[in-house]
Amino acid sequence: MPRRALGIHALTLLLAPAIAHAEPPAPALAPVPLPAPKGPDPAAIAAREAHLETQTRAMTVLTSWAVASIATGAALWATGGDDYTRSIGIQNVAWGAVDGVIAGFGYRGLAKQRGLDKPISYWQAEDRRARTIFLMNAGLDVLYVTAGALMIGFGKNDWVRGAGAGVALQGSFLFAFDTAMGLGAR
Repeated sequence: MPRRALGIHALTLLLAPAIAHAEPPAPALAPVPLPAPKGPDPAAIAAREAHLETQTRAMTVLTSWAVASIATGAALWATGGDDYTRSIGIQNVAWGAVDGVIAGFGYRGLAKQRGLDKPISYWQAEDRRARTIFLMNAGLDVLYVTAGALMIGFGKNDWVRGAGAGVALQGSFLFAFDTAMGLGAR
């Protein structure tokens, strides 16, 4: 027997009694399951999509109103035979332009939100914030309608009374729109 094999054989003979009396190995621990990879929360995605759909619809309505206001206002302004009619036309063009700019900023904000992966609480807070803004705007709209009515009632000439009619018309639409959105129209 080669010398090295003798050494291993002798070592085995020396350790055999210790190995015979050794305790059996402990059972293997059950593997701990790893958490599933975190993917998008379906409830949060649904909340995001509902929020975006509602706000997109609102911006579409506002854009449509802006276009209609500008078109009819320009026609009244250009073809109106008196100061009253031309003044209404100017108000429609001006308010339509402002509504269009607001809708443009609204669409821009929505585009930034489309890819966000936020928890459902974020989207619920966004809905509350949007509704609050719409209801605050509805309060301002009451002031617009009131100012328009005062201009109609107390205006010294057709130009002022026409401007009042235009302000009251625009404020009335905005009041209906903002109230519906603020109360949660979907």
